[in-house]
Amino acid sequence: MAVRRAVVVWAAALVISCGLLALPLVALAATSAVNIQGSAFVPPTTTVHVGDTVTWTNRDAFSHTSTSDTGVWDTGVIRAAASGSFTFTAAGTFAYHCAIHSFMHGTIVVQAVSTPQPTAPPTAPPTPVRTAPPTVAPTEPPTLPPTEAATPQATTAAPSATASAAAASPQTASPSPSGVAAQLTPAPGTAGSGNAPLLVGAAALAVLALGAVAFFLARRRS
Repeated sequence: MAVRRAVVVWAAALVISCGLLALPLVALAATSAVNIQGSAFVPPTTTVHVGDTVTWTNRDAFSHTSTSDTGVWDTGVIRAAASGSFTFTAAGTFAYHCAIHSFMHGTIVVQAVSTPQPTAPPTAPPTPVRTAPPTVAPTEPPTLPPTEAATPQATTAAPSATASAAAASPQTASPSPSGVAAQLTPAPGTAGSGNAPLLVGAAALAVLALGAVAFFLARRRS
């Protein structure tokens, strides 16, 4: 039972699918009517599309036909109040006539089915071009004038002044003991000649002391 039900369901689905596939063809196909009246085709020119069907209906009291001039179709005899049809499968312009009444003529214009053009995808907006920022040229630092080397005159002048002062000190100090000695040395034949050796010794010590002080100061300054 389950197998039978499955087969029935599958068959029903197949039929429905075929019907759905055929719907577009049915919807696209159309039927155009041409009346045969007063021994003429009305309208004389009919425009259809590939896949359309043209139906001729006889409104006269006597028979007519719809016959292609090139033998594409022939409806045969269409009696009064009867109809004949033909489905066009190719595009083109087809002239036809009535085989019973040769003066009756008509034209069928068959146009190809226009295929809808695919919609173009939306065009993406152009990518903005990024402009690079202007390049700033590096500014060179100002060139400083060369610094002149300090002349060693000031440096060498100090020792020179010190040396000269040191050299001048003994010369300046040396006359003092001599002057003292000259002042302390009594003239021969004066009073107190017995103290002359003591005075000479004191003067010599004073000279030595002054010389030592002058030498110490000169060494300290240098």
